[in-house]
Amino acid sequence: MKKILLKLYYFGNNERKKINLLQTNIRNIEWQSIVNYIPKKSKFLDIGCGAGYSMKLAQSDRVCEVYGIDPDPNAHGVGRNWENEQSFRSELNIEKGGGEELPYTSNKFDVVYSSHVLEHVKNEMKVLQEMKRVVKDDGVIIIGVPTASMAFINMISQVIFLSHHRFFNFFLSRLGFSSFPMVSLKHLLFLYSHSFHEKTIFYDLKHYTIKNWSETISKEFEIENTILPAIYPYPDYTQLFKLKKNKKYSSSVFFICKKK
Repeated sequence: MKKILLKLYYFGNNERKKINLLQTNIRNIEWQSIVNYIPKKSKFLDIGCGAGYSMKLAQSDRVCEVYGIDPDPNAHGVGRNWENEQSFRSELNIEKGGGEELPYTSNKFDVVYSSHVLEHVKNEMKVLQEMKRVVKDDGVIIIGVPTASMAFINMISQVIFLSHHRFFNFFLSRLGFSSFPMVSLKHLLFLYSHSFHEKTIFYDLKHYTIKNWSETISKEFEIENTILPAIYPYPDYTQLFKLKKNKKYSSSVFFICKKK
């Protein structure tokens, strides 16, 4: 009975291996859309590098000298939960820290890269200013973020695959079952934000518009190109459709920038 209940509880949720595979496919499509903007043999910094997947691509595809920084290097992204964290951090020059205060000298990097990170930071402008500080005057800044299309897909996915989670967690936690996480009344009625646990999906739908990202990034950089790699389903759940390139819609947007 317990196995049946757990199977029902986790209905529609992908296992870690499947999530990693789907994320790998997504990141590869995104990488291919921007890789030619990265000069060969450049000094490359990945802010919010996760387990270093994009850094390895920069090494293999563009022969870059790679550096990375992340608040929790082994907790997210493609290849997360490696067995020997210290080994891979040393091999890839990964520092533990945040984008708001980068431990690098000014004008150090030819390329500053950040993928699916800016939406998670508390102070976007501080991170952009730090990017500007550490990139060379003739350097390239590449910033990838989710779009409102991704927020809408996430919303539909949560409705289908997480509604019963929220109801179970809301009621059972209040009945004293400590193994179930507490869910607020707000999040029982309105879905979780991808950016911040305390916010709802409506924050994402408003904040993730390409216009909003463009206006924010333009405060510090000149945007030379705006790239829409592909539309894809949310990787944590059963796939509602296949990843595909689309001229009008994309789940992420990448801005190719330079200093003003």
